[in-house]
Amino acid sequence: MSDPRSPAPLTAASLAVWRAEVSAALSAVTHGFEEKYGYTPGENAVRPPEPDDRAAARRLAAESPAFADLAVFYGEIGAVGMSDVGNGYFLHSGARALLERVDLPDPGTDATVPAVLIGSDGGGILYAVGPDGGVWRSRTASEEGEFDRITDGLAEFLDLLRRSVHRFNESGRPGFV
Repeated sequence: MSDPRSPAPLTAASLAVWRAEVSAALSAVTHGFEEKYGYTPGENAVRPPEPDDRAAARRLAAESPAFADLAVFYGEIGAVGMSDVGNGYFLHSGARALLERVDLPDPGTDATVPAVLIGSDGGGILYAVGPDGGVWRSRTASEEGEFDRITDGLAEFLDLLRRSVHRFNESGRPGFV
């Protein structure tokens, strides 16, 4: 039996719902932003994928079964900019993520394993998808620093981002990632 708290695997339909909800919430964040905070908002948008993002999605899918959700994501969504949500959150385009790799710790060993670097926050904290599909966050603004696992999969990570936008819009408090 599956955990009812766990997000379902990513699909084109679930990502369309995510994109619409997050886009509407980002629009609400920027409405009256300058009056509230005293400066013009930056980029706050969920972009559609470019053809090279879709090609990257296919390559990621072929690379590893653990990247299946990442491939679905980049087949449906391009870069994501949430520059005014908390400290900011940024997800790279598929084409960029395909080229950016980082080494993560291999649990239970002293070795590392390659992962796909998918984004960062406004302070330079990095987010990567590991070879098991989990999402990891760096402790510092460096690829050389230590990483901690924060979710078991991309769907859970995207849910945290969605909740972060809503939280910031409702309270001005930073998000959950």
